[in-house]
Amino acid sequence: RGREEADACPGAAERLPSTDSCLQVEGVFLQRMGMKWKDAVALLGAHTLGRGHSEFSGHHGTWMPNDKKAQVFDKQYYQELVARAWTPRVVSEQPFLQDWTTGPLDNSKPKMMLNTDVCLFYDIQTSAPCCTRTDITDENGVSRCNTFEGEQMDQCAVLDNTHPRWEAARAVRRYLGGSSPNENNEDFYQAFKLAWYKATINGMYNLKPLMDTC
Repeated sequence: RGREEADACPGAAERLPSTDSCLQVEGVFLQRMGMKWKDAVALLGAHTLGRGHSEFSGHHGTWMPNDKKAQVFDKQYYQELVARAWTPRVVSEQPFLQDWTTGPLDNSKPKMMLNTDVCLFYDIQTSAPCCTRTDITDENGVSRCNTFEGEQMDQCAVLDNTHPRWEAARAVRRYLGGSSPNENNEDFYQAFKLAWYKATINGMYNLKPLMDTC
């Protein structure tokens, strides 16, 4: 007997991490599912696809530079995470909801990262509000960091080998595939394949491979 079909799956979304911080990522993937940070970072790499919509999640934008690139499954997510100047963006006051954006604030097709993305490489718990790349400037030498509540922000601290999430930052570097930019997706593909396998068989035992013939 196979799985029963259903038109809805109430409460299914509650099993996923909320967008608040890496504590939610750790709670779902590491503590509940027994995975490692390198697995969680690989699974979050799926954010390279699709977009957020304010009507459904409260967060609006793509993780990629444009909709076309948001249709390609590759390691670009990690490149976007480390190579752009991301700053906090308040998307709702009641209830309070915040994410990260880069580029003009009035962009009709904004780029975004969630707290659960940025915290994989930066310590936003102790250094926020901050900008992930204060060293990036435009052609006029002006910082690409947006201001937050009218204030220029300091550099977000990068996770180092003394931080509990050091394994996450190390995985981000690995999935970048070497010096950027490059087209090497192999480390990410292999890591995602393994992490997806772990996630989809989690809690299941005595699984057998499908047979080509009966």
